[in-house]
Amino acid sequence: MEKQIRVLSRGLQVVECIRQEAPVSLSKLSHTTALPKSTLLRILNTLQHHGWVYRGLSDEHYRLSFRLRCLTDNLLAADALAEAAGPILDELKSDLFWPSYVAVRRGLFMEVVERTRKKQVVAVRPEVVGVKVGILRSALGHAYLAFCSDTERDEIIERVIAAGGEPGVLAADKAWLDAMLQRVRQHGYGLRKAHEWPAPAHAQGAIAVPVFLHGRIKACINIAWPDDAVEQALIESQFYPRLREAADHLSAVLENDNPAV
Repeated sequence: MEKQIRVLSRGLQVVECIRQEAPVSLSKLSHTTALPKSTLLRILNTLQHHGWVYRGLSDEHYRLSFRLRCLTDNLLAADALAEAAGPILDELKSDLFWPSYVAVRRGLFMEVVERTRKKQVVAVRPEVVGVKVGILRSALGHAYLAFCSDTERDEIIERVIAAGGEPGVLAADKAWLDAMLQRVRQHGYGLRKAHEWPAPAHAQGAIAVPVFLHGRIKACINIAWPDDAVEQALIESQFYPRLREAADHLSAVLENDNPAV
């Protein structure tokens, strides 16, 4: 029999304990695993560094990261999502002129995995696939936060706060956060206004809506335009209804290709 890697074995033991007991304190982890707290802290710090575990700021208890849960949840691969989204984005642009992007959450960012492929008369961000935008400073991020689960949202916000900087200050402003989430849910879309969120190289406005798979958010889809090129009335009367239709179409395609077990 091959020798086990002791440190790896202990790390997996800790992950399994957190999975069963979460949220769990350091003391309870030590009691359950029979590992010294000093050893546990080294293991936990390593797991946190690699994004497998996070420690709640409010109760200091440990939980599995949503990233780890996703690995066992058969999440849609980005390339499959991009393949399904391409024709839908092109059709959307044919109807509304402006380009669209599909993005998925990557940690504390939204990463674009596909864009309108038809030639654009006006390029908003031509080389955008792979670009990551802050989850608190994008229409895509706002749409994701408003419609993801409470557990996932709490983890994201706690991690943004812990990371510090301007996003951390913003995430810690509960009044602002609650108002933003309420506004997105009320209107059905996240909204980016370029003059409110400076982006020197690419000043643009955008709206974004969630894409669901079997009732859970899997991605977001947006429409983007140069700053001040689109009036609010047009967003409400044409852009949002058509974008919602496109997102529902994408959801239907994904559910057909990924039937619920």
